[in-house]
Amino acid sequence: MKGIDMNDGELVIRVVAMPADTNPSGDVFGGWLLSQMDLAAWVEARQHTPHRLATVAMDNVALHRPVYVGDCLLCYAKVERIGRTSITIQVEAMVERVDGG
Repeated sequence: MKGIDMNDGELVIRVVAMPADTNPSGDVFGGWLLSQMDLAAWVEARQHTPHRLATVAMDNVALHRPVYVGDCLLCYAKVERIGRTSITIQVEAMVERVDGG
């Protein structure tokens, strides 16, 4: 799957990773990252329907680099398909490092 062209996707979540979000290794827990991406998909889907929304599946998830405390997580989302009973949302997360890297 191609990544989102940042000109097409909308920035829907920007959040700072906190110490409470870490795993025993001190990196931000992957489940926290997936949760933020799920919220981003919900925010985008909510703009297209007033109906109740639920996540049914997350496909093609790849975590390439760790997120550290203090990093800013940015989640971009865009609608790929709107069906009769479902909406497919593509989400891409990027990190702004606290150290500027």
